[in-house]
Amino acid sequence: LSGLVSKGTLTQAQVDAISKAMQDARSAGKAAHEAAKAERVKVITDALGIDAATLEAKRKAGQSLAAIAGDKKDALIAALVAFESKQIDAAVASGKLSAERATALKSKLTAGITAMVNNEAKIDNAFKGFGKKGHGRGGR
Repeated sequence: LSGLVSKGTLTQAQVDAISKAMQDARSAGKAAHEAAKAERVKVITDALGIDAATLEAKRKAGQSLAAIAGDKKDALIAALVAFESKQIDAAVASGKLSAERATALKSKLTAGITAMVNNEAKIDNAFKGFGKKGHGRGGR
């Protein structure tokens, strides 16, 4: 943006305002992500009847959610599907998601959550293709 100041396109005050707005947006996004993560952890711990520290310790030890849940696995999946469905509905209500996209997401929700609970869907796989050589190149 400094080049735009030297060209007279923007003032330094405008650049400062843009920079602050971008930083504020990043902070708000991070806070929203952390809040959503905390809500999911609460759904999981409530469904399993354990505390967050126990859940974290077992996950760090390599246990899948299915192994931690034991005979409560189906209840855990149902709780997570209900939670994610509410999140999707809220996104539709706020105009952030179309009804068509919501229907498509919900149609895959149970299978996706079941795979996650069974540890078949690993978080690392979601970022495959964003490797050493930049976005989408996957280190190829």
